Amino acid sequence: MGINNREIATSKEICAAIEKAMTKEFYELLVKYSLKRLSTFFNIKYNFEKGIRGIMIQDMIQETLERLIKEGGRNWYKDRFKDIKRQIISSLDSVIYNTVSTHLKKDNETFEILENSEIEITDNEEYNNLLEICHNELKRLDLTDHEILLFEPYIIQGMKRQDLSDLFGISLNELTNIKKRLNGKLPLLKTKLKELGYEK
Repeated sequence: MGINNREIATSKEICAAIEKAMTKEFYELLVKYSLKRLSTFFNIKYNFEKGIRGIMIQDMIQETLERLIKEGGRNWYKDRFKDIKRQIISSLDSVIYNTVSTHLKKDNETFEILENSEIEITDNEEYNNLLEICHNELKRLDLTDHEILLFEPYIIQGMKRQDLSDLFGISLNELTNIKKRLNGKLPLLKTKLKELGYEK
């Protein structure tokens, strides 16, 4: 889908949706998600007193919301994420990644999509570009928004079903079904990435 054909929310729509979405329960979910992201993807045990070089999870959540709200900031692509909560989580991922990449060097970073098949990633922008390609291809393969949202934490990061169930409120049985559907698309996704020259 070309950029001119994408459904992009207005600033007014973003502000209204964020105001409605930011309940106490959702804020707590964002904190838990951040803790799991830092632990499972970066192997970082978060310090509740010092944060990451003084940057707290609350700061990263605030930065995520400000990037969405400010004029010229991050877009909410409604054709990709019907629910603003999913856009917030996606944006939070980028903020966490940028924070860690800036303040804590992460060595030998890889983007794993299949067993024994790794793609070496050199920086945050390349990671985000590759993830966007995967999301677009999975959408073309008729996966749902929910399945696409879970692609990164479930397939790339290898988060456990119970952790994902706690974070997203999805039953273990449904998560098993989602993983089966994702796994069924991975060979096609790998072929697409190979065509684009990403595979080693």
